[in-house]
Amino acid sequence: MQNAPIIPASEKHAISRAYTMLAVEMGHVAAATAMYEEIVNHYGLENACWFLKTNGRAFPILAAMADDDSAHRVRKRIYDISDQLSVILRDKTDIVCIGAESAWLDIATQEHSDKTFHIVPHSNDANLDRFLSNYGENVRIHDSVDLTYLCGTASVIITFAFGVTSYTFYTYPVVYRICGRDTRQSFSELIALEIIDSPLMFYPNDLVEIAVDEMTHLLSRTHEPIRRSSVWKLAAF
Repeated sequence: MQNAPIIPASEKHAISRAYTMLAVEMGHVAAATAMYEEIVNHYGLENACWFLKTNGRAFPILAAMADDDSAHRVRKRIYDISDQLSVILRDKTDIVCIGAESAWLDIATQEHSDKTFHIVPHSNDANLDRFLSNYGENVRIHDSVDLTYLCGTASVIITFAFGVTSYTFYTYPVVYRICGRDTRQSFSELIALEIIDSPLMFYPNDLVEIAVDEMTHLLSRTHEPIRRSSVWKLAAF
């Protein structure tokens, strides 16, 4: 592209506001895929990529999709990771999701309709009634970081990983409050899913960095699956 496109500041602010509102309620992945498709449709692929790469500081997860990503490819990643995850979830009854990531939940709740999903929202500003209206009776909101009554070998915790490296990843701040030593000793598995496997070009200000070894599993298409030793969790049982 010889000349950078001229995108009015008002449009940039509108995109940023729209993305933020969607991410609060749908999660970063669903918001990023929805906004990416809209931006590409409006500006064209080349201009959309330029826009995301130069303005991505306001929406780092969306900017990570700048290299010709799409909702279809994200869904393909989720299905690929779901195949890995199904083995772990086979004997589980309760799935605690830290972060209301609808891109994953839309698929997972259909594939595992026999299990109960307990959603810990990643934002206090989400319209939870509207969020729940998209799902069946096996999806519930858990509005506390106290997960005591869900502990046990039949329960797992799932959260979402962005900007994964060999040692760390970024995730929702509520994960940091929940996944302490006592939680790790009370659940059979703590699983992080990387469902956008693009590197982050900008620092994600609304996420926190957490060590990979805080999880029992990190499931990804681009990184070697991580499985910690069973000795790590023996104290729970």
